[in-house]
Amino acid sequence: MSALARVAARRLARARSSPTALLPARSFAYKPKVEAPPHLQGRATQIRAFLKSPNVIADPYRGPRPWPSLSSFLGLAGWKQLGALMLRPVKDVYTLGKLQSVPGFTRPAFREEARDMYREISRMIAENHHTALRNFCSEKALQEIKREVKRRERGGWTKVDWRLVAFDAGTPTVLQGRMVAPNAKDRSVEFAQFTVRFESRQTYAAYDRKGKLVSGDPSEEVAVSDVWVFERGVGNAVPNPRWRLAARLSVPNLSEGETVGGERLDPNIG
Repeated sequence: MSALARVAARRLARARSSPTALLPARSFAYKPKVEAPPHLQGRATQIRAFLKSPNVIADPYRGPRPWPSLSSFLGLAGWKQLGALMLRPVKDVYTLGKLQSVPGFTRPAFREEARDMYREISRMIAENHHTALRNFCSEKALQEIKREVKRRERGGWTKVDWRLVAFDAGTPTVLQGRMVAPNAKDRSVEFAQFTVRFESRQTYAAYDRKGKLVSGDPSEEVAVSDVWVFERGVGNAVPNPRWRLAARLSVPNLSEGETVGGERLDPNIG
């Protein structure tokens, strides 16, 4: 028996008693687990999860809040409602103050950027450019847009022609500003959120697979009022921060010219 045959025979004998003997030894090499220092454990994971978006809307706007009735002040409900109303403009001012640390931020510049984003995002939604939308939307907002497109497709909408005719004078109006921190114990990662109302005139037409018009009219202008929430990371802990669409809100009974409390909280913004 040759030397090679004897080696093979010995390995086969070992394999009968231990099935893992034929496997390469390096497959079982010990790899020590490297852990972060105790004071950093958990923190990095929490920050990474919210670098792009907190995926939550701070104090979603629901239209003008009514003042409490006189009878409600007989109990705690009226005083709590009054306190909440009084805090709203304070939160707006606080958000504006935090944004002063953002290089190049001005209220006119934000309004102009919001108009551009509204136009581009609406166009990409109509054209189903979901990949491009990732650069303009939070993941949660993008998922909602995809669900909306799926509902339209089930309704027979294969193609949508959309056009923004013009914004109304004074658009957009900033309804409120809020700050949100994904981790209340770590204020190095914060996001500013502006709720913005757009008033515009648009045209749209939806067609099925055969090119038949199923909704809208390409020659008819429609008055549209939308309320969107834009957010932006504030601070050095958020890499590549920029304004993104965080949500599109459905606000009932939103009358022309009304904001929180029935008046504009900051005429220089809205």
